[in-house]
Amino acid sequence: RKSVTAQSVPVTSSAGYMMSSSSHVTSSFRMMSSPSHVTSSPSHVTSPIHVTGQLPCKQFSTSRTQPAPDAVNITFIDRDGDVYKVQGQIGDSLMEVAHKNDIELEGACDGTLSCCTCHLVVHPDWYSKLGTEPCEDEEDMLDMAYGLTDTSRLGCQIEVGEHLEGVVVKIPPYEPQYT
Repeated sequence: RKSVTAQSVPVTSSAGYMMSSSSHVTSSFRMMSSPSHVTSSPSHVTSPIHVTGQLPCKQFSTSRTQPAPDAVNITFIDRDGDVYKVQGQIGDSLMEVAHKNDIELEGACDGTLSCCTCHLVVHPDWYSKLGTEPCEDEEDMLDMAYGLTDTSRLGCQIEVGEHLEGVVVKIPPYEPQYT
């Protein structure tokens, strides 16, 4: 048996949740004595591993005392100039946020980076805050987009995070490529 005692220190997880590390942690592991205890299927282990108690936590930054938000505020401006202020779930793409909020943004390839129908124009004040530059494949798709600008991105390639709180994006006018 392995017993770990953590010091009492308030910590904030990477998700921003406050927790205490003042718990006694006991982990009990019963290991297999040889590989012959495992059959060909991983679900058949004759001597399973048992874990009891709570595993120790890493210590995270204590600078934030509020839990991290699950969503951020995003403003979409559609082709007609109508403004939609919505909540975007952290971890979703901007294309997914638009779809979940019934904002007309096509996304024909469902985010597989094989079309340009989720083309967005990021407000110039926000472009440098996106955190990532377009990859070569995204740039290739953007080359086919109508209304391309210096701040154009594909909505499927921008992941919502806390850093995008308040971001403003515009859906450019759509012009069919084939007429």
